[in-house]
Amino acid sequence: MVLFHLSSLMKCSSLTPAFINIYRTTVIQQQLQQSTTRYNKMYHGGSKLLFSLQSFATSANTRTRCYLEDQSTADSEQPAQKKQRSRKQRMRIAKQFPMQRIDKVLADRGLGTRSKTFELAKSGRIATASHENVPFEERTVIRGPSEKVRSNAILFIDGKLLPGPTPLLMAYHKPKWMLSVMEDDKKYQDQERRHLGQVLAPRYVRSGMHPVGRLDYDTSGLILFSSDGKLTNKLLHPKQGIEKEYVATVKGEVNVEDLKDKLAKGVETTEGVHKAVLLEVMHSEGPSDEEDPRKRVEGSEDNEEEFDDKDDDYDGPYSDVRLIVSEGKYRMVRRMLHNCGHSVVELRRERHGAVRLDDLKVGEFREASEEELEWANKLL
Repeated sequence: MVLFHLSSLMKCSSLTPAFINIYRTTVIQQQLQQSTTRYNKMYHGGSKLLFSLQSFATSANTRTRCYLEDQSTADSEQPAQKKQRSRKQRMRIAKQFPMQRIDKVLADRGLGTRSKTFELAKSGRIATASHENVPFEERTVIRGPSEKVRSNAILFIDGKLLPGPTPLLMAYHKPKWMLSVMEDDKKYQDQERRHLGQVLAPRYVRSGMHPVGRLDYDTSGLILFSSDGKLTNKLLHPKQGIEKEYVATVKGEVNVEDLKDKLAKGVETTEGVHKAVLLEVMHSEGPSDEEDPRKRVEGSEDNEEEFDDKDDDYDGPYSDVRLIVSEGKYRMVRRMLHNCGHSVVELRRERHGAVRLDDLKVGEFREASEEELEWANKLL
């Protein structure tokens, strides 16, 4: 019966695949009701069959909904922007936004623990749609926590749009005088030091977003945030050799060839021997006048001032040194340049792998671009 109707519909060239899929689902649901009634009369064990038929119909609904979401996305694109996605691109998108249980998707978006979102998914308050402007009555209500949707699905709770999925990767322009931790050590809390936990949105904190490595308290620039522990490990592991680009303001004029040679051969520090690639040396106006705003506590130790040779009495020239390193040892760049005879007075990180600081303003976040996400996914 279903095959007959579908074959007839396929002959109608004016009908879209989306309409045919909706029609197919409707027919399946009608036959489900008829079959359930008939088999309940014939067999005492009809409850098991009913469960099987309902599971089949739910699966059909899920597949049809996913198809309609993809179809709606494609139809919403401008004709000039439509591109034939390659198999490789489709696989990358499927990997980036896999089908997941709805209770997990809700938990990942910061709506609570898995047990809480499990109950929420059963309540009938969650709905999904192919795009944000779908009328309320046309949205698909989630029937239970085991239903699966794409991790980037558009979801509603009590008719209100839920925030999108937690980004895989974000960039943040860390100001100088900020700790690269989510919470300061209790013994230093009376110093009133700023930290990353104060600037990251609470929903990202709840969903497990975390900083990738650290920048020194007195260093500014790019720091990445990741929602994937495996990606974080890849970004930080020395075997990956991921480049980090810095600009260091140093005292005095720089002999470019001499410094390039020393960095290429390796500079010995108390942390080991480290190499770097010198990109360029520029004249600098000197360090900023921004002072450490934290509250000084009598008797407190501050080892981070080691190898930071800012001197208010210095009146000589300054140079900006741009270099690339592939390690992340504690205060490594400062130690290397100090041991090469160039005292660092200010340091800024401008690149981590394929992610650049560019024109991101101090204290602002941005999500990774498509090209940056593609680079990150290749690491996984």
